[in-house]
Amino acid sequence: MSRSIVAHFHAEVELSHSTEGRSLQSRIVVSDERIGVAIDGTKRTIEFSSIFDIVQGVSRLRKAGSTETVTLAFWGDNQRETISISTDVEVLVKFQKVLYRKLLDGIEVVATYRSRTGEEKRERHTYQLSVTSSQIRLRSTETDHQISIRRDGVTKFKTPSNSPTDGDQEPAAVIYSDTGNCISKTTVCMPSFRALNLFGRYLRADLLSTDEIGTTTGSKDTIEVLLVDDDPHDLEMAEVFLKEQSDRFSFTSVSSASEGLDALNQLNNSAEFFDCIVSDYQMPGTDGLEFLTEIRERYPNVPFILYTGQGSKKVIKQAILDDVTDYVEKGVGREQYQILSERIRKAVR
Repeated sequence: MSRSIVAHFHAEVELSHSTEGRSLQSRIVVSDERIGVAIDGTKRTIEFSSIFDIVQGVSRLRKAGSTETVTLAFWGDNQRETISISTDVEVLVKFQKVLYRKLLDGIEVVATYRSRTGEEKRERHTYQLSVTSSQIRLRSTETDHQISIRRDGVTKFKTPSNSPTDGDQEPAAVIYSDTGNCISKTTVCMPSFRALNLFGRYLRADLLSTDEIGTTTGSKDTIEVLLVDDDPHDLEMAEVFLKEQSDRFSFTSVSSASEGLDALNQLNNSAEFFDCIVSDYQMPGTDGLEFLTEIRERYPNVPFILYTGQGSKKVIKQAILDDVTDYVEKGVGREQYQILSERIRKAVR
């Protein structure tokens, strides 16, 4: 039975256990189910289902005509093997796009989605994954719901490979994206760690810059920030997106004013101190203004920024009277974190 050829090109190939460390000219043929490699009259096939890692990605930022290498790790003849493919960077970018579609399209995942507004919360549903060079799509297999994430809107993602996990955690990727109107968080639980690893490689590849967005250069002196908010989602988003604004930030996050005071007391007793406090206003027990009063009585010189969705003039006026350092309103886009970052750095100068 004939198979549809979706890509073919010539490249220098080094195949473990076959070419003995030598790079040889080869023709690469990509069909619906496998990659075919022809070297010196010998043909070798690599099933997509046997590929478990893409060791090195290719950047579109490389100059046209330059040579780059992609290395695939796969299972062959009951042992791990690798194939390194070197050719023009533009060819490899196209190959990589085809490769990720073949490896990831159709995988069933379980996903949850939440926007920064906090208004939209969805229960876990099963979705079918599909990817392109510009978009991630999740189509529900249970309802008509669909989640679409622009690749150029992805600002941060986490997988077990770049965040601490315990051995019982399911393979999952957490994706933070900027939709233009709000910031969303999508958690995608993969069927296996192999699938998660390949999905993580896809997220890092091609369209994503290796540099963190908004990272500053220059001074590396740490700015210790105490974040106080009873909403764990707001705390997480603030940490993620403020960290992108400056690699100087280091965070301690607590969910109440009383926990914030405990953290301050502990650091004060050990001759350490926070450079800035960022606190929500509306919290159970002690609100942000009452917390500010406590701080000014105990630690009068610590910068205190009220960061809240409560935009009443009465709250602002009282905060100013109570010697607040600054005031920033919560929003639904990334701009709020840029503003907050600037206010923090200004406060600790």
